[in-house]
Amino acid sequence: MGKKLMALLLCVCLMASFTLTGCGSKSADGQEVKIIRVAFNQNENHPQYKAMKELGEKFEKATNGRYKMTIYANGVLGEQGSMAEFIRTGALDMAIVPCSVPEGYDSNFAIVGAPYLYQDMDHLRRATESGVFTDLFKSTRKYNFEVLTIYTAGERNIYADKPINSADDLKGMIVRVNDSTTYLNMVKYMGGTGTAMSQSEVYTALQQGVIDAGENSELVYSDFKHYEVAKYYSYTRHIVHPDVVVASTNFLDSMSEEDRAIFDKLVMESTEYEFDTFKEAVEAGKKEAEEHGAIFVYPDTNEFREKCQPLLDSIANQSDMTKDIYNKVEALREEN
Repeated sequence: MGKKLMALLLCVCLMASFTLTGCGSKSADGQEVKIIRVAFNQNENHPQYKAMKELGEKFEKATNGRYKMTIYANGVLGEQGSMAEFIRTGALDMAIVPCSVPEGYDSNFAIVGAPYLYQDMDHLRRATESGVFTDLFKSTRKYNFEVLTIYTAGERNIYADKPINSADDLKGMIVRVNDSTTYLNMVKYMGGTGTAMSQSEVYTALQQGVIDAGENSELVYSDFKHYEVAKYYSYTRHIVHPDVVVASTNFLDSMSEEDRAIFDKLVMESTEYEFDTFKEAVEAGKKEAEEHGAIFVYPDTNEFREKCQPLLDSIANQSDMTKDIYNKVEALREEN
């Protein structure tokens, strides 16, 4: 089924749902209630869901109930790659998606999630809150959507049945990554061999020796119980993962200036909340993994970063915009 047809069917279903749930609904000041429809592919316990839920509740209260948010969690509306098309057609108002989604429309977005661009989650947070990405995010309006902010998905590190302290330790190792040319090249620069694989297959692949290592956040490592088949979690910090919150320009432009100002303020508050909540979830996941025998290893990441620098340079030098973003992010890097 084509994307346009899928978007049309989704639009019909959601509009029908909106009609049924919103029919005759009035806010505290007597105005019609606008339902903000948000797509999300994780569960209700995820820090990103909690941040979006809080945003919706605060916006509903601040507008006397004229806006009410409905979040379609657990990927019930389909795979993430289709979400931007649903946003563009107006079938959805908002979604939380990987950077690869807007990158499908503008290759400049590759810089946002580039390997070894950030030191850690705090570095990504500083870049987000300082407005480094503002021009890039607003540039997508020509595609009928706007990127509002970044929600972190944590740091991606390598885990295996042995500690990874250097590039030499990765020699001959097959490392599972997302289906991304950049990620596959990244592992090659780091000293190993990357292979694309669905996250749901990683546990069995590690158990059976199909792959030698996985790579993801402490949260995924713990939630999927990968510590049972990969005892050592090594902080290579090759990716500090940014997801993005995207919104339909139809939805954004339908707001009054006053409501939009409130909304933008609450978006940034939700960003702060999401980073804080994700950090707490990481600590909880790490504690659980340690209780089950996991060992956390802290290699010097400078060697890996130096090896990946040619890849980072090629992404940073795509355009004047990516060069500018790279330089601004670098300026926010803290000295070791």
